[in-house]
Amino acid sequence: MLCGKKCSLFCLFLSIWGTIQLLLMGMSYSLNSMGMFQTLPLKETYKSLQQFRTECDRLNRTLALRCYVSAILYALFAFCSYICFCTRKRRANMQKLKPKSKKAQLKTNRFI
Repeated sequence: MLCGKKCSLFCLFLSIWGTIQLLLMGMSYSLNSMGMFQTLPLKETYKSLQQFRTECDRLNRTLALRCYVSAILYALFAFCSYICFCTRKRRANMQKLKPKSKKAQLKTNRFI
């Protein structure tokens, strides 16, 4: 595959962490959390309070959708990293079972 066992494991944990963080951020945007208010790309002035509220709601929905899509991409990357990790682990176990050469095989057969 693409990378080794340790790199796959590192990418897997990083992807799981990113997925959880982006899901929590998306939930915060969906619930119109005031903690996320400073991250909204708002204009300096608005004509009315109603226009400000509709703009905030629209931006919250947009950013929530972006967070959810990014979380899905992170989850797909985590799945690919898991497959790569399992493949490398299986190959390492298979190499442990195989004898290295005919001389090593003869030595093991002599003592049986």
